[in-house]
Amino acid sequence: MVLHSIATFGTPEQKNKWLTMAENMDIMTCYAQTEIGHGSDVSGLLTTATFDKKSDEFVIHTPCMEATKWWPGDIGRMSNVALVFAKLIIPDDDGAQNAYGVVPFIVQ
Repeated sequence: MVLHSIATFGTPEQKNKWLTMAENMDIMTCYAQTEIGHGSDVSGLLTTATFDKKSDEFVIHTPCMEATKWWPGDIGRMSNVALVFAKLIIPDDDGAQNAYGVVPFIVQ
């Protein structure tokens, strides 16, 4: 599912980087959507990914035990890259936190 998602939705740069590494067996991936507190109900995800303007990065946050990713296959044994699903939060210039739905993030 991870590689199909990257192949379908990734930018050309993401496809070149991640799919090449996967083909060369340099990375092992897992799909991390389900959270322990609510199962696979994507609308109920508690994990957030907030854009930090200063660092130009997203900060992924698991705010409580219920938001712990659960059943992600081999995440604890073999995977070194995960496709993590989180609620996208982008602050505006006034500091308000604007939510834009659930999106996948490639996390290594």
